[in-house]
Amino acid sequence: TATTKQLETVTKGPMNDTVSADGTVAAAQTDNLSFTSAGTVTAVNVKAGDTVTAGQVLATIDSAALQAAVTSADANVATAKAKLSDDTAAGASSAQIAADNTSITSANDALRQAYVALVNSSLKATFNGTVSVVNITVGQQLSSNGTGATNATGSGSGSGNSSATIGSGNNANSNTSASSTAQIQVVSTGSYTVDLSVSSTDVTTLAVGQAATVALSTASTTTRGLGGGGFGGFGGGGGNAPTVAPNGQAGGAANGPTTPGFGGGGGAGGGGGATATGTVTAVSKVATATSGVATYPVTITFSATATDFYVGSTVTGTITTAARPDVIQVSARAVTTVNGASTVVLAKNGKLSGPTETRTVTIGATSNGQVEITRGLVAGDKVIVTLPNFAAFRNATGGAGAGAGGTGRQFGGGGAGFGGGGTRQGAGG
Repeated sequence: TATTKQLETVTKGPMNDTVSADGTVAAAQTDNLSFTSAGTVTAVNVKAGDTVTAGQVLATIDSAALQAAVTSADANVATAKAKLSDDTAAGASSAQIAADNTSITSANDALRQAYVALVNSSLKATFNGTVSVVNITVGQQLSSNGTGATNATGSGSGSGNSSATIGSGNNANSNTSASSTAQIQVVSTGSYTVDLSVSSTDVTTLAVGQAATVALSTASTTTRGLGGGGFGGFGGGGGNAPTVAPNGQAGGAANGPTTPGFGGGGGAGGGGGATATGTVTAVSKVATATSGVATYPVTITFSATATDFYVGSTVTGTITTAARPDVIQVSARAVTTVNGASTVVLAKNGKLSGPTETRTVTIGATSNGQVEITRGLVAGDKVIVTLPNFAAFRNATGGAGAGAGGTGRQFGGGGAGFGGGGTRQGAGG
């Protein structure tokens, strides 16, 4: 395989120690709302996917019967109090007075329950969010515990939401049923959590409040990979000098070398997807075991644009556990480690064409493609990195070649080349 060499400079600067793991995005808040009283559903004002605001009425049941129950319960309280007054005036026994007081207590309890049922004749959003599930329809008859006496026919689910990924709600106006039985479910918009599973070694370095980044993994976004160059007359080939584009935008700005008989390689396509910053909000000290391997759950909470992250997406969470200044470091690709011994190729006069020395170094932590050097190099040293050169092949009869980089998607767009004396033009792959 043809290779190319390039110089890289040893630097001195900050280096972050990090812990990374994959997890699934969940809504930061989830409210599972269901009626708790019997009645007929008179209105369903939302559908799955609708955005709602705190206090907005989402559905109602017939309140006439509930109001009548309140009126009746209030009358029962008045009757019980009147009986206590009469019995006291008549000199009734202490046992009768105690019984009258018990009746008043029971009547008040019934009145309280009737009033709560009346208040709960409307389901209301408790925070701003998005409706993810609707499991009731107008005209549906609900039993005394608020469940449907007839099967619900109107249901739906928001993008990527399920009971397995968004958890259960926890507020005074919702019941504790899971999303599969909730009549209406609301999830927060733009505020998310992700649970990571980390090793027993890593969990000791983690704490609530540490900064974290969250990035969509390749499983949740369109893969954008290295761009290809083009043979003269044919598509394909490899690029060099990758340009990474943020948030999955088009890359491939760099051109490969011009080689006789071959088009220059197109640059690399842009990589990556959406990213966001967040904070560690929970670190569990109780392990969970899978196949005999113990891991510890850690929660990151973050905010992001709703169109960048979706509940159920797979992300990689990276937590910064320590930030160290003034670390001597070099690109990881400059270091070769064999049988525990690490070496670099030092350019003694700082030039590719000059003398070199294979120098043994002592390495420390690795972060973001950089390796800490604790012994053997100083800032400003130049080291030589050997890389594959996919555009360095040569056609036996070819003429001058020229190539331009294209946009990379998946495996990248190729460069167009003029080969074989420039008589045939090839489109890049």
